[in-house]
Amino acid sequence: MRRWQVLLIGGLVGVASLLLVPFEVFLPMPGSSASVRFLALINPAILTIIAVFAGELTAQRVGFRVPLVEAWIDSKALSDILRSQIAPALVVGAAVAVVLIGYNLTIGARLIANAGSQAQIASFDLPLGSKLLYGGITEEILTRWGLVSVFAWLGWRLAGRPDTLPNVVVASAVIGAAALFAAGHLPLLFLIAPHASPAIVTTVLVANALPGILFGALFVRRGLEAAMIAHASAHLLATICLIALN
Repeated sequence: MRRWQVLLIGGLVGVASLLLVPFEVFLPMPGSSASVRFLALINPAILTIIAVFAGELTAQRVGFRVPLVEAWIDSKALSDILRSQIAPALVVGAAVAVVLIGYNLTIGARLIANAGSQAQIASFDLPLGSKLLYGGITEEILTRWGLVSVFAWLGWRLAGRPDTLPNVVVASAVIGAAALFAAGHLPLLFLIAPHASPAIVTTVLVANALPGILFGALFVRRGLEAAMIAHASAHLLATICLIALN
């Protein structure tokens, strides 16, 4: 099995976990709830396929890797790689969980309270399975393996294809991908709060970009799996804590 095949399978498993999400509640369409849910998977599935191959074409050229998967494919030992990934991933996951908890208890709660007719959408939370699989696997393939790799490759070419990827290129790629991901949350924000203040917009952007920057740093230093572990553990820890607090 090749690296791209493993990533594609993992990414599409994450997309499939979105079948747990009751899209039919928010997207009133003719047909059964199952058909609405399957239709909602088309776009993320296409984006996942594009991201897998975009990363496959660019990541290795700029030194980004999926070391655990690569070692498994080559029948090499996994223990040393896991040890190098798990500790920093869990630290980042805990830090991001704090951000998620703080956001949910402050800005998130405020948006729900003032959502009016959109209260159902504002208060909706993804099922934990979707958070772990789509968030932890698919979003990392989309944003880190896909976007960060492509941005870094473009920066590398603009820099004259140096032997060593400049730190400014790496940082720009990580921040650019995180910012783009954060901006993707704005349509939902303006649906819930059409007159959101600049302060709320800024907070939403920062709260969504900061985790992406931390996951991106893990990706470029420890490999894609480290970012996946951090992302999934952040959702798991935040969900447990929010349930306990409520």
